[in-house]
Amino acid sequence: MKENYPLVWPEGWPRTRINDRVSRGAWKLTRIQYKYRLEKELTRMNVRSIVLTSNVQQDFKGEPRDPSVAVYFTRPPAEDDFSWQETLGINNPDPKIDEIELRFKSLMRQYHTDVPGSGDPEMSRRLNEARKRATQFVTGEYGKENQLCIACDKYTEVKLNIAAIATAISYLRRLEDVGVSGILDRAFAGFRAELTEGIHVHASTA
Repeated sequence: MKENYPLVWPEGWPRTRINDRVSRGAWKLTRIQYKYRLEKELTRMNVRSIVLTSNVQQDFKGEPRDPSVAVYFTRPPAEDDFSWQETLGINNPDPKIDEIELRFKSLMRQYHTDVPGSGDPEMSRRLNEARKRATQFVTGEYGKENQLCIACDKYTEVKLNIAAIATAISYLRRLEDVGVSGILDRAFAGFRAELTEGIHVHASTA
């Protein structure tokens, strides 16, 4: 897990008013211990590229004025899907965008719903999806639609907000454990966010 300073709060997420923040006496572990628990919970879900952001610098002592925490990570697709090769008829393992577009347009001329007598809505949908996946593969964007964020600022200490996120992840993970991953996928749809580019990310000292 990487750490980032300062906090990168996800755009559009509501904030807790300062006087509404609370403590949690029962959560007595250290910040490092809760960070480890959070990383462990996320790793159990096979997520990638974990970045924890807060207003805690390395070797920071005490508590920052804003103890909020946001953790960004990428949840991989259910499976790596390269069926776009068969759908578009592309055998080249390193296709270029022009090649993808040429094959897509050629096939769409056959199956587009505007073609009288030969329109195929399902095939048109498959071609559009294949074009999207092929383009993502070429540009390195594959899987980034699953970039997610969970943030918390309910508590008065950084460690408590980390603990809350770790607990939330553990509850969400149990949905997958009991075989209702479809519900989990819909839940994560509400956590989509993009980590601001150009920020300084350093290795965790935990």
